[in-house]
Amino acid sequence: MCTVSHKKSSLTIEMPGFFTTIQDAGRKGFQQFGMPVAGVMDYESYILGQALVGNDTEEGALECTMLPPTIKVEAPCIVAFTGADMAPSINGIIVPRYIPFACQEGDIISGSYTQCGMRMYISFSGGIDVPSINGSVSTHTKAHIGGLEGRALVKGDTLFLKNTVSKPVEILSCAYMYHHQDLYNLVLRNRGGQYIERTYRVVLGPQADGFTTKGIKTLCTSPYILTPNSDRMGFRLEGAKIEHKESADIISDGAVFGSIQVPSDGQPIILMADRQTTGGYTKIGTVITRDLVRLSQATIGQSIQFEIITVEESQRIYREYRAKLDEQIKVAKQQSPYVFTCM
Repeated sequence: MCTVSHKKSSLTIEMPGFFTTIQDAGRKGFQQFGMPVAGVMDYESYILGQALVGNDTEEGALECTMLPPTIKVEAPCIVAFTGADMAPSINGIIVPRYIPFACQEGDIISGSYTQCGMRMYISFSGGIDVPSINGSVSTHTKAHIGGLEGRALVKGDTLFLKNTVSKPVEILSCAYMYHHQDLYNLVLRNRGGQYIERTYRVVLGPQADGFTTKGIKTLCTSPYILTPNSDRMGFRLEGAKIEHKESADIISDGAVFGSIQVPSDGQPIILMADRQTTGGYTKIGTVITRDLVRLSQATIGQSIQFEIITVEESQRIYREYRAKLDEQIKVAKQQSPYVFTCM
């Protein structure tokens, strides 16, 4: 066993990837003041990455969309890749997701265009050190706040990591990993993009009474396509028109992650991580928390099919899901002292 610590490790962005931002769990508790939550799109992948690198709190990580950045490591650190499969690599060697790796000064972290899923997370021991706004470092590019200057990363950016306390870890080679599957995290390794084409379960409300019976039936019987106009703020879908009883407009009320707005054209919009704090369109329902993980990994052109369930069913599903996620986090924390190297 040895100890790993670093003081102000830094990373240089040699290529920024398609759209890479600094995110954490978001700035919660400020929507009433008009402050968007932002934060990661796929919380499950993010929090498992945090556990794998030994972070006890929700620290800043990189959310990579479609194509990850190329990063030069300027000082030793521990890194883990979770979420979508973008064939992450260290010094040109493709490494598995969902286990921690030790990087040394001069190492190059990179990857390729996504093979499965839409968003990969790169977590670092200590977390990315940028100013916190309302208790979060999450980037909201439309509001130009959080992260690094409120924007996506660009070539030449330098990121610093927070200081870490020395922790005992065991450094293992990749060759050891492939011959000792007990340490290779089979419980976690294949996540990111799985089961995307299953139905997405929805609880009706809060304005479901503003739609005709036909409109509600359309929601759960007609497939929709995720359009190129989708982003972190909202997923715009295209398909059969959802029929309102009267107007699509309401007095603006709160917007939550997964709310399905239906404007006057009858085409649903699913509100995502960067959603506005309130919305003035009728909301026919909300995608349940369990299925937001899969939804966040859906790709453009993906078919989206909804299924209506009851509040009681959604609560049961959430309890089961949360218990399973807590168990996975526990496994990831148990993995964190066993750090691999490609040398």
